Amino acid sequence: MPTKTILVTEPANPIQRRLAIRLLLRPELRIVCFRAGANAQEYPLREITAGHEELRFRNCDHTSVDEVWHSKNPAHSFEESRAAMQRVLPFVRQGKVSVIHYVSTSQRTEETLGGENGSHAGKTAQSKEEECDFWNERALEESGCRFRIYRIPLFMEEISGATNAWTRFVLLLRRFREEIEGRIPGYFTANALRIHLSEEGTVSLARVDDIIHALEETSMRSDLTSRQFHISVREPMPLSDYFPPLARLTGLRLQVVSDEKQSNLVDRLFAVRMREFLPYLTGKSTTSMAPGNGGEFFQIPQATAQDLLRVTGATGSSSHAATFDWKAGFERKQLVFPEGVPLNYYKGGRGEKTLVLINAYGQSFGYWEKFIHAMSAQTRVVLWIPRGNEFETPGQKLASPHRTHADDLDRVLTNENIASCTLVAWCSGPKLALEYYSRYSHRVSSMVFIAPSFKGLARYKALETDYEKNLEPLLETVEKYPETAGVVLEYLRGILLAQSKQTRSIEQLASISDKELQDALTAVNVNLQELVLEPFCAANVVAYAKQMHDFWRHEFLPGLDAVAVPVLFVGGDCDRIASQAIAKAVAGVIPRAKYLEIKGGTHYIHYEQWDMLAQVVEDVVNAVGEVSPSAVRGLTEPSEKSMTMRQGRE
Repeated sequence: MPTKTILVTEPANPIQRRLAIRLLLRPELRIVCFRAGANAQEYPLREITAGHEELRFRNCDHTSVDEVWHSKNPAHSFEESRAAMQRVLPFVRQGKVSVIHYVSTSQRTEETLGGENGSHAGKTAQSKEEECDFWNERALEESGCRFRIYRIPLFMEEISGATNAWTRFVLLLRRFREEIEGRIPGYFTANALRIHLSEEGTVSLARVDDIIHALEETSMRSDLTSRQFHISVREPMPLSDYFPPLARLTGLRLQVVSDEKQSNLVDRLFAVRMREFLPYLTGKSTTSMAPGNGGEFFQIPQATAQDLLRVTGATGSSSHAATFDWKAGFERKQLVFPEGVPLNYYKGGRGEKTLVLINAYGQSFGYWEKFIHAMSAQTRVVLWIPRGNEFETPGQKLASPHRTHADDLDRVLTNENIASCTLVAWCSGPKLALEYYSRYSHRVSSMVFIAPSFKGLARYKALETDYEKNLEPLLETVEKYPETAGVVLEYLRGILLAQSKQTRSIEQLASISDKELQDALTAVNVNLQELVLEPFCAANVVAYAKQMHDFWRHEFLPGLDAVAVPVLFVGGDCDRIASQAIAKAVAGVIPRAKYLEIKGGTHYIHYEQWDMLAQVVEDVVNAVGEVSPSAVRGLTEPSEKSMTMRQGRE
């Protein structure tokens, strides 16, 4: 029997990986994939071999390919996914491949599809994966190639993969519990998480092996009359049937309520976070079929609650269980100026594009660990440290003007031969990023400002937070009378951690009001208390006070309306450190700026929402031209209130 060669384009995709393992059991098949790192015009292949439940690879000579299996790589952005399809289609045409099989999503809401004509222009309801699949399907239909599209249901995989909607939903539950209980300890011990659904629907959830069996069986058909295959489950289960295993996996008791009045502030916050998953949890989704292509339905068994425990339970019950040593992949670098002052920085990551992280003055990189780990997998990352500071020691050792810090940063980028980068700046960092842009705009392709602080604008003094109002006189006292540092620091620690020190009984937690919840959600996460206090010690507080004095008085408004690169502001409505009302006003001055508000977000979004932030920054880094609202869900234009500064300057 002649050997048939199958190209699996994305073995990192869990479905393609398992499919490759399954196909390798058939001796008449040879399985290959593209060799990593090859440029888009070349198609070197590697042969895939298998051990037990894993893939191995070896180089092979270029060979003709009979069939291609393609799907989205879970790590790819929308632009990367589109580029991958644009690479695969010429290969299929040139190689006279008999058919390209595309594994897509099956469940889409009417809003996602954009109505009768299928246009999704201006729609933001779909997930990034669905948007990529939608574009890829259209590209296939217009390619002239012979193809088959397989739309698959939700499936279960290990939480560490997190590549499909159901797995991301389970991960969201775990992360939401950590986020809330980090600020309100014990909250979910006393309260269920209430999900408001006007009508409880059913969930179509499948085992991966059942999906693979269906893909293999349908792909073996010789006729190409049907070009779309819709794999669905028999007898979907009510969502509530999965609540007991979900409680064991996440530590959350879930409850469906039909009246929104039964939901409190925490429940409504979760409703915002789970909006992407709502169609999958209500049974309201619909299967899309392109006009004239027909389609066949293939039914497989529904996954049970025990299946859920067996598969997703393998990775434990807490996302904090995964800790990352980001420093292991980073190199310490140092520049020394003629006057002997050291300038330290970190360099790491991989990829063609560069991200430069500008931390808040005096702060540790401990907040950023998971974000850095996520971004460095596909992006080069430079971590700037203020001159005079050591690699590990937080706190401001030496106060310098903004122009000096900007020049220092340019020396770092020049030393690393970085011609273009995205600046990601937190808290006090955005002011420095804007100063750098005003002096070295040729190096900046885009900027992301996280929980930005723009204190110091007399016109917006009334919009400052209580923390900002109290901090200035405290640090002025330290600057004038260094001997008072101990007393001032103790008072400052009390302000920072006041709400975090509150303890509540089970009874108090069960009857907590929305007003109390709103106040509690602004508290410093209990896991961050040491990091928050680290910069404030007697040894360096005078230098910190001088640096903040310069920060508050630094003039940055002139030239804002000339910023010509995309700027994304990311702020939280529970930030009690930096005034986001002022940040919105500043966003209104910058022509290409947009403001993304995170409901329930604090000043420490990069710690509590690191994965969301990594996706947002990835979208900005890879954006061509403007940051697209469809690429960043929840993005809003500056509000009318934020436009007043621009109008006042015109």
